[in-house]
Amino acid sequence: MAALLTAGCGLFGGDSGSESSSDTPTNAASGTLEKKTLNVGVMVGIDCSGAQLALLNKAFEEEGLTIKPETVQSGAVAIPKLASGALDITFGNWVSFMKAQSAKAPDMKFIAESYISTPNSNFAVIAGKDSDINSAKDLAGKRVAVNAKSNINELLLRAVLEANDVDFNSIELKEMPFPDMAGAIENGSVDAAATIDPFVINAQKQIGAKVVFDLTGPGPTENFPLSGFATTAKFAEENKNTVAAFQRALIKGQQLAADRSNVQEALPKFAKMDAETAALVRFGQFPTTIDAKRLQRVADLLVTYGMLENKLDVPSLIVPMPAPSS
Repeated sequence: MAALLTAGCGLFGGDSGSESSSDTPTNAASGTLEKKTLNVGVMVGIDCSGAQLALLNKAFEEEGLTIKPETVQSGAVAIPKLASGALDITFGNWVSFMKAQSAKAPDMKFIAESYISTPNSNFAVIAGKDSDINSAKDLAGKRVAVNAKSNINELLLRAVLEANDVDFNSIELKEMPFPDMAGAIENGSVDAAATIDPFVINAQKQIGAKVVFDLTGPGPTENFPLSGFATTAKFAEENKNTVAAFQRALIKGQQLAADRSNVQEALPKFAKMDAETAALVRFGQFPTTIDAKRLQRVADLLVTYGMLENKLDVPSLIVPMPAPSS
């Protein structure tokens, strides 16, 4: 996910190192790393907390990896860079990944889940405090801000609106970065916005925005997998030990993210979020496995709502993650 911020990802860094390396430190079970310096697409936000905590706690370094980040606004931006080789691995939302895979642009492998949005976590439609929009049905004919079209925002909106008998085609989607949405509601250029924390809370502080409805609440989108990490099939095949090392480091971060206090403490450091907001934001889940059945649900909904023409066989695209350590 969905978080798709434009701010820099300051904790991704470190020495670029060399690609050499018989002396590269590796987990004993992994074998020699084929590549130890990775160009990784990142989107700074709550759903990237597991990776950020892995960095803060030097989990990638422990696996012999140096991460060189590139912050991208959306999966639609990251995927062409993955295809060209400019990125080795990228964070993104599952909708963008699956739509790209369906077109073989590029042929991909899914290597980790990052975030599952639970009811009343951090993905919602908001409107101005005096708006007459008070339910999903009230969005008919309205202008709604999304960070990108044809991604997770659109899928969630389609699912919730159809469940409430609202014609999605009556909605006008307007693309803009999450930080701009509160101002757009205030100046009247949009009627509502599909957004995430901390921007839900920021909009409540700045313009008194109200939450109209939860995008991942009870119904077709409850406990919905939002985001994860992917690479190309070619990279996964040629760099099996490196991918496994990346997965092991990420699992350590995901385990840390299961403790809210760890995420709350880290958010001001990597997401440029003030401590007060970090204490208020709502979290979903940070899985330590990649579940084919869970991700197949995303692919099937894409077909159901006409965002994907043919069914995608998700299990064939997954690189299993190592078992989490205790």
